[in-house]
Amino acid sequence: MPERRHYHRYPRQLRVRCQNAQLSFDSLTRDICPGGVFIITSHLLPPDSAVDLEFSLGGDEPAIHCRGRIAWINAGQLETFPPGFGVEFLEGDAQIMGRLLEDLGF
Repeated sequence: MPERRHYHRYPRQLRVRCQNAQLSFDSLTRDICPGGVFIITSHLLPPDSAVDLEFSLGGDEPAIHCRGRIAWINAGQLETFPPGFGVEFLEGDAQIMGRLLEDLGF
């Protein structure tokens, strides 16, 4: 199967709050890139649904907010991958997203 990703993903564990109209929960990221993030969770949202994300960088850094689309979910079909979902970033303040990626070494 051909690789569909536009960016290389980097392993990073960040605290993240996920929220949509029905659900709000805290979790951790598995990896991140300029185009999206994988979130480790047992709360599986439907594919193509919108989700608001709030990343905590720790310390005195303000949280970073953005909006994304659930691109795919792993409900256990990939045994070597944790349960959760991949999010494609849709919108967010470009300066804020730039800061997030810069802080992570991109």
